[in-house]
Amino acid sequence: KEFNIKVLGALVKLVAMVMSLALISSCQWKKKSSKAMRRRRGGAPEIHLDLLIEILTRLPGRSLMRFKCVSKLWFSLIRSRCFSNHYLTVASPPRPPRRLYMSLVDHLECNSMAVCYNPRESALLLFTSSSSSSNNATSFDQDLTLPGMGGRNMKLLRGLILYIVCRRACIYNPTTRQSVTLPAVKSNIFAQEDYRKSVLYFFGHDPVLDQYKVVCIIVVSSKKIKRITSEHWVFVLEPGGSWKRIELDQPHIPTRLGLCINGVIYYLASTCMSDDIIVSFDVRSEEFKMIQGPPLVSAFKPIDFIEYGGKPSVFDHTRLRRKGLVELWVLEDAGEWSRKSLVLQPCQMHLVNKYTKWKVKGTTHNGEIIFAPLLLCSPYYILLYDVQKNDLRKVRIRGIPKHWFRKPDTNLFFYFEFMDDSESIMHLEI
Repeated sequence: KEFNIKVLGALVKLVAMVMSLALISSCQWKKKSSKAMRRRRGGAPEIHLDLLIEILTRLPGRSLMRFKCVSKLWFSLIRSRCFSNHYLTVASPPRPPRRLYMSLVDHLECNSMAVCYNPRESALLLFTSSSSSSNNATSFDQDLTLPGMGGRNMKLLRGLILYIVCRRACIYNPTTRQSVTLPAVKSNIFAQEDYRKSVLYFFGHDPVLDQYKVVCIIVVSSKKIKRITSEHWVFVLEPGGSWKRIELDQPHIPTRLGLCINGVIYYLASTCMSDDIIVSFDVRSEEFKMIQGPPLVSAFKPIDFIEYGGKPSVFDHTRLRRKGLVELWVLEDAGEWSRKSLVLQPCQMHLVNKYTKWKVKGTTHNGEIIFAPLLLCSPYYILLYDVQKNDLRKVRIRGIPKHWFRKPDTNLFFYFEFMDDSESIMHLEI
């Protein structure tokens, strides 16, 4: 069955390539006599649009970008929102099965709490599983960096990447190599003289109305979080979009990067009264909701907020290096928290170096939790932890440009995200 699927995928790709060559050839023959052209058109059978769509949706995204020049029909079809959504739902063997994106940022003053006056260097690297080595090796595939792109707090959603540069949100499609920068939020909140100022962005998608929305939260707070002032803004990613302020009488400080699950954005936050609040934002209704976090969990404790089993979860690994203990708190559908405690197998304790500080960088599409060292050193390894099997494995990341390892630790930030099995060919326009 697997062999037949591969053969079918190869045949479909071959048919599409033959079709494109035929159409290109027909365009080149337009300078010939109209009589010969009519004979050529009369002898070529037309392909039904439904069949054409089924063929195109089984091609890699890079090929589709080239095929937009075949004809006006193909150009309009490939750029249409309906086709791009259909493309996301079709699984195709020619597409890469696993893609690990790594964002490297060397911005001395470019972060979510200070305006960037002197940006330095950024890179977006794509890694794929090496077919020539074991499953414990991931190799550098290509550099997707564009001039002026790259930033902090990288988040992936349905094939699109959100990152922050100089307090402004940028959306990048690695398949189409297209990037857009959202306009700055017009807020006067930073005029207040206070201790801490920050701008954070979250990325969500409404599956009902098929809308992408960016949420911006601007926060000014006093020392020791005794006073918080926050503003909440929403931007619909569409032509002519603009920022709209959402009124909320519960000021808070987001303390973790957000997750978008089934049309709802979740993130960990702190208020003046509590530091263990989960905030949810319904992308369609644009309504905020406060949820009590799990017990004994603090927003300022070294824990991580991840998606596990399609649900928002809090992962506590503060005792992993010393005792091999981890705790996973999962927010169930009824609003209650379920707890799962795990003890790492003794034979795997050597993988958790006691002298290395680890940070959770998200989860893979298979549900494995990604651990990465806080410092970028060579040779570079990450750990993948399977909670269901209670299994930990070590994966080496090869091909990172050597000059990144020589940068000062105080200026270097890096982020990992696993892309799901689908690519996005959505055309970005604001």
